[in-house]
Amino acid sequence: MGSTTNRKLTRGSTFIAGGVCAGLAKYYGISKGGVQAGFVMGSLFFGATILLYLILWAILPAES
Repeated sequence: MGSTTNRKLTRGSTFIAGGVCAGLAKYYGISKGGVQAGFVMGSLFFGATILLYLILWAILPAES
C-alpha cells in the first residue's frame, strides 16, 4: 500500500469498443478479458453496465 507511483485512469490504446475495459484492467492490474466478461455479464443480467460503459467512454481521456 506504500506505492508512490501516480496512476491515471485512461481509456486503453486498443480501441475495440472504446478501450474502456483495457483502461480499467491496466489501472487495477487485472485481466482485460475478465473486465470485458464482467461488462458483458452485467449488461445481460442488469443492463446498467451499458450506461456505465458509455459514461466512462465519454469522460475518460484517451491513453497517450
